Amino acid sequence: MILEFRNIHKSFGDKDVLKGVNFTARSGLANAYLGTNGSGKTTSFRILLDIFKADKGEILLDGKSFDRSKVKIGYLPEERGMYDGVGLVDQLVYFGQLKGMSKSEAKKEAKRWLDFFELEDNKKQLKTLSKGNAQKIQIIQCVIDDPDILILDEPFSGLDPVNTGKLKEIINDFIARDKLVIFSSHQMPVVESFCEYINILNDGRIELAGNLENIKKEYSHGKMLLGISELSTSQLLEELKETKLNIEYSVDRGLLVLDFKIQTAKKELLNYLEDRNYNIEEFKLYKPTLEEIFVEKVGENNA
Repeated sequence: MILEFRNIHKSFGDKDVLKGVNFTARSGLANAYLGTNGSGKTTSFRILLDIFKADKGEILLDGKSFDRSKVKIGYLPEERGMYDGVGLVDQLVYFGQLKGMSKSEAKKEAKRWLDFFELEDNKKQLKTLSKGNAQKIQIIQCVIDDPDILILDEPFSGLDPVNTGKLKEIINDFIARDKLVIFSSHQMPVVESFCEYINILNDGRIELAGNLENIKKEYSHGKMLLGISELSTSQLLEELKETKLNIEYSVDRGLLVLDFKIQTAKKELLNYLEDRNYNIEEFKLYKPTLEEIFVEKVGENNA
């Protein structure tokens, strides 16, 4: 499946929230939809869910006008949206029925998912649970009817490492079955571990979109990583500073980052290392983290 937002606009009063959003998500991989607070992510999701109507633009699924009634969507909002005073199974069955499941089918799936998350099938109410266990119930209501499109907004909030692993299992299973997964989070390392395709929303517009690996190469700005077996990073840094080569240096993930201000500086550096018979362990393209890319892109547009 290919889901497309084309030129989506949305205003509330005199405030323009979405200003011509063009966004593409593909099934069979995790699609990141990222942005600062107030950038328009939640509004985008609510338009997709048909809670809000776009003022302008269209949503397409596989090139045809998107019909919400023909597609099952599982939505995990950042804020809790369930009933504190209702038993776990009862409200999961209720949400399952709202999604078109029979009562017996919803009850069977509710119990299966409770077992998966190692939660007891009892009369406990949501308000009695810890934040992490309450998040598990939110996740179950999101996936109980095996949706075609899965929208996850800060899904790892409150989860311990064990249950983070369980949620990763769920996401990987949906991806493996060619479901469409849209993932939003401020936890950039988590997004980076999952998502092949990213969209960065800023002030109601998509500022950056594409394959994450290709974007990393673009945002490397030609910098290289260098590691020498005979020298620690700090020793190497001090030695190279003395060479007066036209290079700027920094340290990242235990390696020296080289920013060549002129192209000839790269050859001069390699000649310098060769003359001293240094064993080059690593000399490869520097790839910034997603967090660094996000800060660079969003920061330059908010300056």
